Amino acid sequence: MSSNEFPASELAPGDIRLVEVDGTDVAVYNVDGTFYATQDACTHEMGELSDGFLEGDTITCPYHGACFNVKTGAVLQEPATEPLKTFRVSVADGIVRVEDAG
Repeated sequence: MSSNEFPASELAPGDIRLVEVDGTDVAVYNVDGTFYATQDACTHEMGELSDGFLEGDTITCPYHGACFNVKTGAVLQEPATEPLKTFRVSVADGIVRVEDAG
């Protein structure tokens, strides 16, 4: 399995996993059984969102509390002002695969 794939069974609802896509750290979120992915680095001060707090479809950065929607990358709460880059996620035969959305 490559660095951008993992078994879906390894990421429970409400959990976050770090993967790598083309040399970029990407946080993958399980929101009620559906997988979403964004850049791992917060757009405020590069906090690692994979170490953040996921509640529903909102990720909170562990550094300064910026919040983002993991489905769209939209900023929900400052201090961040720039949205997150999102990535395409597919699940086939129980394997989650994350790819650059282009």
